[in-house]
Amino acid sequence: MSEFVTESIESGIQYICLNRVDKKNAITLEMYQALTHALQSAQSNAEIKASMIYGAGPDFSSGNDINEFLHIAQTPDKMEAIMAFLQMLTRYQKPLIAGVEGRAVGVGATMLLHCDMVVASRHAKLQFPFVQLGLVPEAASSYLLPQLVGHQKAFEILILGDFVESEEAKAMGLINHLCEPGEAFKVAQRYVQKIAALPVEAVSLSKDLLKHKAQDNVQMALMREGRIFKDRLKSKEAYQAFSSFLSRNK
Repeated sequence: MSEFVTESIESGIQYICLNRVDKKNAITLEMYQALTHALQSAQSNAEIKASMIYGAGPDFSSGNDINEFLHIAQTPDKMEAIMAFLQMLTRYQKPLIAGVEGRAVGVGATMLLHCDMVVASRHAKLQFPFVQLGLVPEAASSYLLPQLVGHQKAFEILILGDFVESEEAKAMGLINHLCEPGEAFKVAQRYVQKIAALPVEAVSLSKDLLKHKAQDNVQMALMREGRIFKDRLKSKEAYQAFSSFLSRNK
């Protein structure tokens, strides 16, 4: 487990925390590997009935670490760690609940599309800024988002990359429940505890029934996005966008 991804297990519930507060929980390759390992271990552990993911500090996650992406662009094979996590996330069989405070950006937003329930603070904001970075959507968001909100709205969200406020995200079905700022962990925990108290096999089978029909389309979207995303990392547009982003942050 990475020092920036912590895990605890309590009463049959796995709690996964993105814990890189000084970088707004930006996700590194090492963190992807830790997240994959956490889900894999929970999948094979009969004592774990459900999982919950949340971010330490005021934000859920600012997405991928852009500094690392500049290096990945030179060695795109390193993207395998990211793809391994996304594969695990999309195939995870147990209930996965998210507690979201503040900003959920990039993969911090797209991973929520694969969670079974999302609880978010009223101050939460979702952003999918892939095109602004010279990239394309990932984590099968090019398939899942239009299914939820329709083509036109998905186009606006994914192409313009503006923040989606929590109230709008809830109205579109991206968030289940809103809560007061600072309460996302506690409210999400309440829901995951209710789920963990239900008959385990019935919950797992029901989740499979809900996701089964779309699973092939999700996997195809994931693979197609991954190939294009990998190529885009080497593009001039992406390099210029990354450099501009880093210079602004400095």
